[in-house]
Amino acid sequence: MQTAQGETGAGAMPFPQVSIVIPNHNYARFLPGCFGSILAQRMNPQRLEVIFVDDASSDGSLELARELLPAMSFGWHEVIALPRQGRPGPVRNAGLARARGQALLTLDPDDELLPDFLPRCLAALAAGADVVYTDYLVEDEGTRIMRLGAYHKLLLANQNILSPTALFSRRLWDKGARFRGDTTYEDWDFWIQLALLRGRFAHVAQPLYRYRLHGGNYSIAARQADALSKAHIVLDNRAFYPSWTQAWAEGVLYGESGVDPLERGLIPILPEHAARRLAV
Repeated sequence: MQTAQGETGAGAMPFPQVSIVIPNHNYARFLPGCFGSILAQRMNPQRLEVIFVDDASSDGSLELARELLPAMSFGWHEVIALPRQGRPGPVRNAGLARARGQALLTLDPDDELLPDFLPRCLAALAAGADVVYTDYLVEDEGTRIMRLGAYHKLLLANQNILSPTALFSRRLWDKGARFRGDTTYEDWDFWIQLALLRGRFAHVAQPLYRYRLHGGNYSIAARQADALSKAHIVLDNRAFYPSWTQAWAEGVLYGESGVDPLERGLIPILPEHAARRLAV
């Protein structure tokens, strides 16, 4: 079936249980594994909607997605081609705007879900959570387990304690949460938005997806804009931060002398860490 936005596959159910949005730019080599990991979930694939959003790839990604997805037994699928955005946030938003599932997930194409990811996360949603994140495997030269901790507001304010891939209730999307474009820590900013919407977070203490670390990861390039990205997170989510952290962020944003940007990936929460230090 053709639509103006892409191709969709029809299913017997009126709405999918889970919508999975895959933002992509030149990751064709990873698509078979990514799609296959979704199909291998220990649940009925007819309950899944897969929305592939391509950010003007030049490596045949769009054509490959159009070839692979119709041959898979998902209840629904859609392929969307965008003009070049250059950041994952707007690409994710474009896919989420089309999603119809009651649970939503954004999955980078170089990552893969382990078979119990969706069943375990859906069970946590059914038990009362709105956002569910899991431990995960990091693959570089070898494989290691990234073990995360339980959610706490102050921890999330200080650093991104969630995994890059987390399942969340569509009610939070419907309340207005969106990936922003003024910070390269887009997922961290998004989790804070969900917290401000009174989302209830749950951690599944088991590695349930595979995160590949390689030179092309957007997250690696994002580290170069660490200080300004953290400042934007604070100033875009002022209700989540105390006044002294907001003052610190303003100092970073406006280039005031003596303001300590802190270590990569850390936002100051304690007053003594957030103070605007005078240059010696």
